[in-house]
Amino acid sequence: MNLTPGTSRRHRLEQQRHNIAVWVAVATLTATLGGWTPSSAAAWTIAIVAVAVGLPHGALDIVIGPRLVKPTLFYGLYVAAAFGIVLAWLVMPVLGVVAFFTSSWYHFARGDGVHHRDLARAGDLLGVSTAGCAIGLPLVLHAGIVTPVLSDLMLGTAALTSAQVALFGVIIAAPSLVAGLVAGLAAVRIRRYSAVVELTTIALVAAVVHPLVSFAIYFALWHAPRHLLTLEIDRHALFRAVWATIGTLIAGTLVWRLAEPAAPAAARVIFIGLAALTGPHLALTELCRPRPTRVLVMSR
Repeated sequence: MNLTPGTSRRHRLEQQRHNIAVWVAVATLTATLGGWTPSSAAAWTIAIVAVAVGLPHGALDIVIGPRLVKPTLFYGLYVAAAFGIVLAWLVMPVLGVVAFFTSSWYHFARGDGVHHRDLARAGDLLGVSTAGCAIGLPLVLHAGIVTPVLSDLMLGTAALTSAQVALFGVIIAAPSLVAGLVAGLAAVRIRRYSAVVELTTIALVAAVVHPLVSFAIYFALWHAPRHLLTLEIDRHALFRAVWATIGTLIAGTLVWRLAEPAAPAAARVIFIGLAALTGPHLALTELCRPRPTRVLVMSR
């Protein structure tokens, strides 16, 4: 396989990312099977750190978007979409939770699938499976932990049961496992064992590890860095993304402190805030897929 210098570098970085992610996942699995159970505070801390680490990949939207449309129009549409999602969640929280999980599944699956183009259609199935396992399995196997968090996200309009949460998880996890079986067999046939290792690792972490920690591992070590590796990023773009991330974290902290300095308020800020950012980020990502990313993120 002939690789250009840029492609070869991204390939090496992706291999390093893969190795780091797998080793961290294996270490976490080993600790969990050995009896480690994070406290609620520790689990939330890990999740918040992971979100902070992963946010720059979305913050690059402020660099990419203005290259597609006029900056004022882009920022106006982006902010309007984010506020619209928050308002919709406040009015229809049940729909907000369902839409957030399903849209995240779609977005993560698309991102994972891009990195397995050599598997053709099986690569898309692999993306569906890895993302679906990361999101669905914790809902099924850790419903007791997840249910109070999701119930709080209902904003008092509904009281979820563990059975309802588990059923929602099955709707996501069942087709994901089937897709993973098909994709895994296809990967074995062409000796793409790294894809099988990836799928197995993500599924095991989602099934065994505390759901907040498993999400942190997937988001910070799989989804976010992979998105960054699809882009040609220069220092100027990265600098702007970091500052946008810091601003987002400060804004989220202020909202949390003004609301209530307690775990439920933190959960609402994190999940509703992520939903507000995921909507326009997903739309922009889909809009940019057929475009050459180098033009979009390199400085003028």
